[in-house]
Amino acid sequence: MNEDKIGIHSEAVGDKVVVHVQGNLDVHNTHKIEKDLMALVNAARKPVVFNLSDVPFISSAGLRLLVTTLRLCQEQKISISICGLQPAVEKVFDIIGMQQLFTIYPDLDSALQ
Repeated sequence: MNEDKIGIHSEAVGDKVVVHVQGNLDVHNTHKIEKDLMALVNAARKPVVFNLSDVPFISSAGLRLLVTTLRLCQEQKISISICGLQPAVEKVFDIIGMQQLFTIYPDLDSALQ
């Protein structure tokens, strides 16, 4: 996928909903998926796993979107986790301390266990 494009799709896997995100989560793209993402989480009713293995870059706008999604999940008492961080995204998560907010798994298989 072109990094200037963003996309999400979801699938039910066992007792979880996996949300696959593709593209850069930056100021140019997050607004394109925010409404769909919030609707998806509202409808989930079960634990949500964000698969970010196809996200090469994240900015503060992308972090805000993830935190907003976390708050929505907390309001609905739905657990949320993240998996598949690419090195550049993982570095941002480390610097910001996102591990204190999210459960982070190295890959999708680990997140689904």
